[in-house]
Amino acid sequence: MSTMFNDIRRRSDGLVLPEVVAELTLEQVAELSNGCGTRKIRVPQKILGVNFEPACNGHDCCYVFGEDDEDKRIADRLFLYNLLVLVDSHCKTNGIVDVADRVACREAAFDYYKAVADWGRWAFYAHKDGAGK
Repeated sequence: MSTMFNDIRRRSDGLVLPEVVAELTLEQVAELSNGCGTRKIRVPQKILGVNFEPACNGHDCCYVFGEDDEDKRIADRLFLYNLLVLVDSHCKTNGIVDVADRVACREAAFDYYKAVADWGRWAFYAHKDGAGK
């Protein structure tokens, strides 16, 4: 197992990422990521006003630096955590409509997580010299 996830850092926006990813410049993140979905299949970047793109981009970068199946599992779990941080920081809980929006956004976060956990193996290993095949 790699040591990429030994040092996790919480950024000022509340997201948690491996140090190597957290230290990337915005330009480097843009080069290594493509937001939510794949380059061919786009999915919504925002759900009811919650912008999932920062979590998706961080997850993409984790996939670039990750080395093995354990790194993929950790990257996917950090992705879910970061999605939920974004939901919780955006959604209010003052009334029934606010709570309903928060529930819907949290459900979307779990759907995004499930998609990468179940179907992201090919993306994780796509440029790793044939590893994991």
